[in-house]
Amino acid sequence: MMQKDEIEKLFMAASIFDMARSITQSAILEEMPGISPGELREEFFRRWYGEDFEPNKRDKIIKAYRSRDESGQLFR
Repeated sequence: MMQKDEIEKLFMAASIFDMARSITQSAILEEMPGISPGELREEFFRRWYGEDFEPNKRDKIIKAYRSRDESGQLFR
């Protein structure tokens, strides 16, 4: 690993991130097959970042996801 240059390390990190994201998404879809795209984003947020925020902050973020999803401005 120490012999790899910065670009190789960056690509490895991106690949690992993409794999973790795919695994998380697959697990959510398996557990909740009828989930909407907006609900998928919320559940993904809860699983990856939910414990990083106090409950009131987490709820505000999720509320913002919902309001933006309704207006069509987020992840389109």
